[in-house]
Amino acid sequence: MHTLGLKIPLYILNINKTEAEDIIAYDLNWGKKLMPVSGTYIRISENQFLLFNNARYPNSQRYADTDGYPFPIKIKVSSPDEDAFEDADVVLELLTQVYQFSRLYWKSLRQQNVPITIKYPEMVAQIAPRFNNGVPDDAKDALWFL
Repeated sequence: MHTLGLKIPLYILNINKTEAEDIIAYDLNWGKKLMPVSGTYIRISENQFLLFNNARYPNSQRYADTDGYPFPIKIKVSSPDEDAFEDADVVLELLTQVYQFSRLYWKSLRQQNVPITIKYPEMVAQIAPRFNNGVPDDAKDALWFL
């Protein structure tokens, strides 16, 4: 963007969906289930966060064990722009976008613990080997847009 002379802020979000158990959090104010409310985020270091995506919503006292206990996703926010983080609300907006993209899923009404920007390419990668003629050579080294 800088090379093009555009004054458009650029943010890069690294979303780690591995089910690491190194950092977890609990809601001690919610009975024996301990699951944090969906959409809760916790800063774990500078510009790095845990985001909880599950089926426990703020106005509900119910959370079925069958909904599972998904681990939070780790999100690291970075930017090549020096002044990118001067506005504290920007990070909140970015985390909210990740959370909202986790609620968009065409196969189920249940919220996923990862955003569709990760879930859908993962689904394509799972079905690509089943293409009758394989993936065309020129598409093997190109980024796909869903």
